Amino acid sequence: MRIAVLSDIHSNRAALEAVLAHSVAASPEWYVFLGDYVTDCPYPHKTVELLRTFAETHKCVFIRGNREDYILNNRNTPQGWTYGSKTGALKYTFENLTAEDLDWFASMPISMRVELPGAEPFTACHGSPEQSNYLFHADTPEAEQMIARQQTRLTLCGHSHIPFVFRRGDKLLVNPGALGMPVNNQTRAQYAMLEYNGCWQPEILSVEYDIEKTAAEFSQSGLLEKSRVWGRGLIGTIREGVNYTVMAVRLVEKMSRETGIPVTDEALWEAAAQELNIP
Repeated sequence: MRIAVLSDIHSNRAALEAVLAHSVAASPEWYVFLGDYVTDCPYPHKTVELLRTFAETHKCVFIRGNREDYILNNRNTPQGWTYGSKTGALKYTFENLTAEDLDWFASMPISMRVELPGAEPFTACHGSPEQSNYLFHADTPEAEQMIARQQTRLTLCGHSHIPFVFRRGDKLLVNPGALGMPVNNQTRAQYAMLEYNGCWQPEILSVEYDIEKTAAEFSQSGLLEKSRVWGRGLIGTIREGVNYTVMAVRLVEKMSRETGIPVTDEALWEAAAQELNIP
């Protein structure tokens, strides 16, 4: 039994196409998708179309991520998103998804116990089994607690954008890394392949893709204009593997506390971009 595990696509369709082609060559029996299919990169509906078409011919399990939760929450209770560095990418994503796309997200659980023929059950989630936006890393107290409380020997998770394989006794915690938005100082699309032969054997894989195709689509789609510094930071991330947007958010929040200027002010974002050398 072999399964491919993909997480954190973030609408990066070129990266997704490359990983699907790469993984199909290894003939996994199942694909497990761990959420964050959309937001950040252009043309989110095209990414959803690709995933749903792929699922018509391959056995797939889909888990909902925190980014899908953001979009669904905005459908239920509008969040007041506006174009600009703070929320422009979210607004763009919401406006470029269909009602059917959102219904598909809503049909997914945030975690599940997965039972596949020919393998022992495992747990799949985006952040944690209880919270789609729970963030932890390997070799931390949070990871220790996570792995200890699971009834399955294998837990799959995403969200951190950092790939890892974490073992404690007979238990295993695997994060395949970010397919569409890696932040571990490398720029290839990441995913995991796991083989079961009485126990799970994981491998983290990286795949080259056309980064400049994705970068060009930011301008072509209008997303770059609508998301401003955030969009420029995202292009920097896919080109360099550095988490510019998170660094920018933290710096803008710090400047806001020091000056009293709201975090939506574009002058703060431009100052942060300059300090972080975001083009």
